[in-house]
Order: sequence, then structure tokens, then C-alpha cells
Amino acid sequence: MTKENNSENEDLRTQVRTAAADGASVEFTFPGSVMIYQFPLRDWSYTGLGILARQNSKILDHIQEGQIFSVTLRREGIRLSLEAYRVEIRHISDPEQGRHPGHKVIGLSILEKEAVL
Repeated sequence: MTKENNSENEDLRTQVRTAAADGASVEFTFPGSVMIYQFPLRDWSYTGLGILARQNSKILDHIQEGQIFSVTLRREGIRLSLEAYRVEIRHISDPEQGRHPGHKVIGLSILEKEAVL
């Protein structure tokens, strides 16, 4: 699968993003897989999520821009909040110079909210 090597400096966002709270993460699994992938939530808006993955993460071999799947957003705080969304990978890019060394930023566009089981 091909991966884009965009820079985060490009105008890839259409909405203002809010930094994620400590402990917030995005979880997902692929059909037919027993592995659950969990990545720290970097930032979010009402139309998208930004997650971080290590540059050597094997998940980068299995995802590509345009891919659509379901994720669970976990927000820590006074109460644990779980929200499920159908998302599309919009970009896989390098973070700004000096930020998050050794990582890739994965931009997820929220397509729809799903029911949490």
C-alpha cells in the first residue's frame, strides 16, 4: 500500500483543531483481525481526528489515504467517554519540524457517528 509523505505544514485542515486531553485515544480493528490498535489522540474538531503513530509502526503498512473504517474514541476525564465513528483516512503526514519526532500524523475525517455497543 502506498503512503503519502505530506508535511503537516500543508493546509490539510478545514476546521480549527483542539488539542486532545491526556489519556485520549482512538482504537480500531480491521475486519478479520483480532488485533486492536490504539493510538494517542493528538487533536480533534467536530469533523476530524488527528492521531499519532510511530514511524516504524506496522499499521502504516496496512493503511492508506481514502481507506474507510470504524473507530472508537476514548476520552479520559472524570468519566470515561466512548464514542464510535465511521472515518476516512485523509492524510498520513510528517509532523511539523521538531514536533513528535519519530512519528507520523494520521488525519481522520469523520463521516458519521455510530452507536456504541
